[in-house]
Amino acid sequence: MRSKFSLPLLSLAAACLTGCGGDPLDYDTAMNLLRDRTNDPVRTSFTASPRSENQDPKITEAYKRLTDGHVIVCKQNTSVGTLCEPGPAGDMLSQQGVSELSFVAGRWAPAIILSMRRSGRNTTTAEVRMNFETSPLFQEYEDIFDLIQSPAASMALSTRKQGKVIHVTFKREEDGWHVDSLE
Repeated sequence: MRSKFSLPLLSLAAACLTGCGGDPLDYDTAMNLLRDRTNDPVRTSFTASPRSENQDPKITEAYKRLTDGHVIVCKQNTSVGTLCEPGPAGDMLSQQGVSELSFVAGRWAPAIILSMRRSGRNTTTAEVRMNFETSPLFQEYEDIFDLIQSPAASMALSTRKQGKVIHVTFKREEDGWHVDSLE
């Protein structure tokens, strides 16, 4: 036997299941949130004290090209060997102690959302393809920096040409959707 209240309660429950969770996250909002969140620059570094002797001629030539392009200025120091510092065209470089130079190589930017699904009442997860957008300095001397960057920096940028896929969790708060985590 049905109560006269059961139909309205079922309607209210159905409405709450579809509407109580609020508006779902749309593609454009997700991309804008990702663009705002993934602006962090990716830095790379290379030695400021190249060893010309016992060094691969390609690396010696790479430093020569940076010197000829006025990106770095290198001077001989009798006690420690060659020391390089930012040159007139190297305003993007920063000295990290006496032995290393670093700069922003670029940043990871969202290219396309491959999949997006609501994973909870106030959460959505997505798989996002990221492309690496190079800085002007890195783009101009990319082949050189590939040769001379430190091993840790090289590993951090190893996927830049093919891009990468990340897992993103979005969470809806009282003021709207936000990026909760990037993996």
